[in-house]
Parts: sequence; structure tokens; C-alpha cells
Amino acid sequence: MVSRFDQQKTKHQLFHVSISLATILICMTYMQYRRNWAHLGSFWDSLIVPIVFFGELLKVILARFFGRIEDGVLTVKQRQKKAAYFTPRELLGGLTLQFLCTLLYAFICIILGAPVLANYEQTFVLSLLMTLLTVSPTVFLLGGGGALQVCFCEKPDFITKCEDTALHLFKYNALGGILGAWAGSVVAPLDWGRDWQVYPIPNVIGALLGSALGNIYACTHVLYMCGRVYMSKKRS
Repeated sequence: MVSRFDQQKTKHQLFHVSISLATILICMTYMQYRRNWAHLGSFWDSLIVPIVFFGELLKVILARFFGRIEDGVLTVKQRQKKAAYFTPRELLGGLTLQFLCTLLYAFICIILGAPVLANYEQTFVLSLLMTLLTVSPTVFLLGGGGALQVCFCEKPDFITKCEDTALHLFKYNALGGILGAWAGSVVAPLDWGRDWQVYPIPNVIGALLGSALGNIYACTHVLYMCGRVYMSKKRS
């Protein structure tokens, strides 16, 4: 039984990472196709945000697919509590949480040097992208209340093993995106005169590449553990 669960968990992890890397690859292909860096900071003229949104949504659907059997293990009380996180009131709370996180990221961008009045659309796009990479997946998976609990380092008691696996992978995605966006700021002040140095292009690309590196690290860890299991079985 344990072996079967481990196999399911490994499949879930690999499919999850594959969706993440495919999303980043589609974004990079789209940027190469457009051949115009300036559109990355535009809300209406760029497909980066919608692509990332659907990518994160697919990962949540994947977690639901693998967790459909585990939902039957939950007690009646756990099911009721889980359903309470997806009421209209809680859904509104989830949207509010994402909106507040977007404002927080915008404030951080301004603190770190983004123009206050100029380029407000670019700041909004970057903040929205960061929210999609960090907070939104958890909101989509657990609802507003569950996501708020996770933000305060407290896991809901109704969480399934597949949802716990997804949350663990979301951390790599979020941490990589944050570090990548911050690292992208390094090239902005350099006197190279390149089009891609204009704010927020380095930060957007950095967030996407950082997210990709985080998922590559997660994939490497999963493959390493699979290799250890395979070698131990082969020796025995």
C-alpha cells in the first residue's frame, strides 16, 4: 500500500514539475515570437500573465485528480470544514487575499526603486505575476481560508496527502520566482543600453527563470529519490 502511494506521489510530482516547466517554456517561446521586450510590462498587450494563470490552474486540477481517492478518507467533519473554505464568502476572501498580495508586491517594488507615478501599469503586471507564482496556487487549491492558514505556517487539518505534495512543490515555485525577480534587478542599473534592461522586463524574466530553476531543483530531488529506491530494490 505504501509502495503504491509512493508511486502515485512520484507521478504527481513529475507531472506537476512538467506543467511548470512547460508553462515557462511557452512563455519564453511567446517572448521570442513577439520579439518586442516592451510588451512584457503591458497588461493588455501581453499573454504572459494569462499563460502563467492557466499553468497554475492546471497544477491545481492535477492535485485534485490525484487526490480524488484520498477525499474519501476524510471524516465528515473534515469534509464539512473543507467545503466551508469554498463558499461564496470564502471565494471572495480568496480574491481579496490575492488583491492584497498584489498591492504588497507593488509596494515592495516601489520600495526597491520602481517609479511611484510613472510605469504604474508595469508595476501592476509584475506584482500580479508574482502573486500568481506565490499565493494564487494555494488559494486555488485550498480556498481563501486555507491559504491564509498556510501563510501563517499552519496546515489545515482537512488537507490530503496529494494537496500536501502540491503545497510542497508550490514552495519551490514561489521561492524561485521571488529570488529570480530580485536577481533580475541586478542588470537594470548596468549601463549596457539594452532593450531588455528597461523595468520591469528583467524582473519578469527573472521571476520566470527563477521559477523554472526552482522546479528543476524539485525535479532533480524527485529523480534522485527514485534512483535511490531503484538501486535499493536492485541490490535486494
